Amino acid sequence: MSRTARSAGRVTRKAATPPEIAPGRKPALTLRVDLGRANAEGLAEAIGPGKVRLLELIDETGSISAAGRAMGMSYRQAWLLIDSMNQAFNEPVTETLRGGAKGGGAAVTDFGRKLAALYREMERKATGAVADDLALLEQALGKPAD
Repeated sequence: MSRTARSAGRVTRKAATPPEIAPGRKPALTLRVDLGRANAEGLAEAIGPGKVRLLELIDETGSISAAGRAMGMSYRQAWLLIDSMNQAFNEPVTETLRGGAKGGGAAVTDFGRKLAALYREMERKATGAVADDLALLEQALGKPAD
Protein backbone atom coordinates (compact mmCIF):
# COMPACT_ATOMS: atom_id res chain seq x y z
CA MET A 1 0.00 0.00 0.00
CA SER A 2 1.21 3.47 -0.74
CA ARG A 3 2.11 5.66 2.18
CA THR A 4 1.26 9.30 2.46
CA ALA A 5 3.26 12.08 4.06
CA ARG A 6 2.46 15.70 4.78
CA SER A 7 5.02 18.17 3.45
CA ALA A 8 4.44 21.93 3.43
CA GLY A 9 0.70 21.38 3.71
CA ARG A 10 0.53 18.90 0.81
CA VAL A 11 -0.01 15.17 0.94
CA THR A 12 2.52 13.25 -1.15
CA ARG A 13 2.84 9.56 -1.90
CA LYS A 14 5.87 7.54 -0.87
CA ALA A 15 6.85 4.31 -2.58
CA ALA A 16 4.79 1.34 -1.48
CA THR A 17 6.38 -0.92 1.09
CA PRO A 18 6.43 -4.49 -0.18
CA PRO A 19 4.38 -6.92 1.92
CA GLU A 20 6.17 -9.42 4.10
CA ILE A 21 6.79 -12.55 2.07
CA ALA A 22 5.98 -15.78 3.84
CA PRO A 23 8.17 -18.80 3.08
CA GLY A 24 6.64 -20.98 0.39
CA ARG A 25 4.40 -18.22 -0.93
CA LYS A 26 3.63 -18.43 -4.64
CA PRO A 27 3.53 -15.63 -7.22
CA ALA A 28 0.30 -13.68 -6.86
CA LEU A 29 -1.51 -10.91 -8.66
CA THR A 30 -2.02 -7.54 -6.99
CA LEU A 31 -4.84 -5.44 -8.40
CA ARG A 32 -4.85 -1.64 -8.30
CA VAL A 33 -7.75 0.13 -9.94
CA ASP A 34 -6.96 3.66 -11.10
CA LEU A 35 -10.19 5.63 -10.95
CA GLY A 36 -9.28 7.82 -13.92
CA ARG A 37 -9.04 11.13 -12.14
CA ALA A 38 -6.85 13.09 -9.73
CA ASN A 39 -7.64 14.27 -6.23
CA ALA A 40 -7.27 17.85 -4.96
CA GLU A 41 -3.49 17.33 -4.51
CA GLY A 42 -3.14 16.21 -8.13
CA LEU A 43 -2.47 12.58 -7.20
CA ALA A 44 -4.20 9.77 -9.09
CA GLU A 45 -7.15 8.34 -7.22
CA ALA A 46 -7.01 4.58 -6.94
CA ILE A 47 -8.26 1.67 -4.90
CA GLY A 48 -6.19 -1.40 -4.19
CA PRO A 49 -5.62 -4.18 -1.69
CA GLY A 50 -4.50 -1.88 1.12
CA LYS A 51 -7.52 0.40 1.08
CA VAL A 52 -9.88 -2.55 0.73
CA ARG A 53 -8.21 -4.37 3.63
CA LEU A 54 -8.48 -1.22 5.72
CA LEU A 55 -12.24 -1.11 4.99
CA GLU A 56 -12.57 -4.77 5.93
CA LEU A 57 -10.71 -4.22 9.21
CA ILE A 58 -12.83 -1.18 10.09
CA ASP A 59 -15.89 -3.34 9.48
CA GLU A 60 -14.46 -6.01 11.81
CA THR A 61 -13.21 -3.70 14.57
CA GLY A 62 -15.52 -0.69 14.37
CA SER A 63 -12.46 1.55 14.65
CA ILE A 64 -10.20 3.39 12.22
CA SER A 65 -7.37 3.44 14.76
CA ALA A 66 -7.64 -0.31 15.49
CA ALA A 67 -7.77 -1.10 11.78
CA GLY A 68 -4.74 1.11 11.16
CA ARG A 69 -2.80 -0.52 14.01
CA ALA A 70 -3.61 -3.96 12.59
CA MET A 71 -2.03 -2.81 9.32
CA GLY A 72 0.97 -1.17 10.99
CA MET A 73 -0.03 2.41 10.24
CA SER A 74 -0.92 5.46 12.27
CA TYR A 75 -4.46 6.66 12.82
CA ARG A 76 -3.66 9.69 10.66
CA GLN A 77 -2.50 7.57 7.74
CA ALA A 78 -5.56 5.31 8.00
CA TRP A 79 -7.84 8.34 8.24
CA LEU A 80 -6.24 9.92 5.13
CA LEU A 81 -6.83 6.72 3.14
CA ILE A 82 -10.45 6.51 4.27
CA ASP A 83 -10.97 10.22 3.59
CA SER A 84 -9.57 9.80 0.07
CA MET A 85 -12.14 7.06 -0.62
CA ASN A 86 -14.95 9.09 0.92
CA GLN A 87 -14.01 12.00 -1.37
CA ALA A 88 -13.59 9.86 -4.50
CA PHE A 89 -17.03 8.29 -4.57
CA ASN A 90 -20.57 9.71 -4.63
CA GLU A 91 -21.33 7.89 -1.39
CA PRO A 92 -19.12 7.59 1.71
CA VAL A 93 -17.43 4.28 2.47
CA THR A 94 -17.44 4.90 6.22
CA GLU A 95 -19.37 6.93 8.75
CA THR A 96 -18.35 8.20 12.16
CA LEU A 97 -20.18 6.89 15.21
CA ARG A 98 -20.41 9.40 18.03
CA GLY A 99 -20.40 8.83 21.78
CA GLY A 100 -22.08 5.85 23.37
CA ALA A 101 -20.76 3.40 25.92
CA LYS A 102 -17.70 2.62 23.80
CA GLY A 103 -16.97 6.26 22.98
CA GLY A 104 -17.83 6.21 19.27
CA GLY A 105 -15.90 4.68 16.43
CA ALA A 106 -16.45 4.11 12.74
CA ALA A 107 -18.71 1.94 10.64
CA VAL A 108 -18.42 0.84 7.04
CA THR A 109 -21.46 1.90 5.03
CA ASP A 110 -23.46 -0.43 2.80
CA PHE A 111 -21.72 1.21 -0.15
CA GLY A 112 -18.32 0.60 1.47
CA ARG A 113 -19.14 -3.10 1.87
CA LYS A 114 -20.33 -3.29 -1.76
CA LEU A 115 -17.14 -1.57 -2.93
CA ALA A 116 -14.94 -4.02 -0.99
CA ALA A 117 -16.93 -6.99 -2.32
CA LEU A 118 -16.72 -5.65 -5.90
CA TYR A 119 -12.95 -5.20 -5.57
CA ARG A 120 -12.52 -8.75 -4.17
CA GLU A 121 -14.61 -10.13 -7.05
CA MET A 122 -12.50 -8.23 -9.59
CA GLU A 123 -9.36 -9.55 -7.87
CA ARG A 124 -10.70 -13.12 -8.00
CA LYS A 125 -11.59 -12.83 -11.71
CA ALA A 126 -8.23 -11.28 -12.62
CA THR A 127 -6.30 -13.93 -10.70
CA GLY A 128 -8.31 -16.67 -12.42
CA ALA A 129 -7.64 -15.12 -15.82
CA VAL A 130 -3.87 -15.25 -15.32
CA ALA A 131 -3.65 -18.47 -13.27
CA ASP A 132 -1.74 -20.30 -16.03
CA ASP A 133 0.70 -17.42 -16.36
CA LEU A 134 1.27 -17.33 -12.59
CA ALA A 135 2.00 -21.06 -12.70
CA LEU A 136 4.57 -20.48 -15.46
CA LEU A 137 6.21 -17.75 -13.36
CA GLU A 138 6.35 -20.07 -10.39
CA GLN A 139 8.04 -22.78 -12.48
CA ALA A 140 10.57 -20.26 -13.81
CA LEU A 141 11.61 -19.05 -10.35
CA GLY A 142 14.92 -20.16 -8.90
CA LYS A 143 15.19 -21.55 -5.41
CA PRO A 144 14.78 -18.96 -2.64
CA ALA A 145 17.87 -17.83 -0.78
CA ASP A 146 18.36 -19.37 2.66
